[in-house]
Amino acid sequence: MPIHSDADLEKAVSEFQTLQDAPDDSAQAERRRELDAAIKDYYARHGNDLRPGKPPSAPHGG
Repeated sequence: MPIHSDADLEKAVSEFQTLQDAPDDSAQAERRRELDAAIKDYYARHGNDLRPGKPPSAPHGG
């Protein structure tokens, strides 16, 4: 599954997350490995172009 856009990336990550508990010798685990490779490839090619994630919350204090 090639990832060509941020929308494709979001779909791939979402699907990857649903497969986290798949047994290692299952078809679902093979799909998880394929998605993992595609996600890593996309980040390697476009990491500098991606919008930044939500910053961590700063503790409120005085």
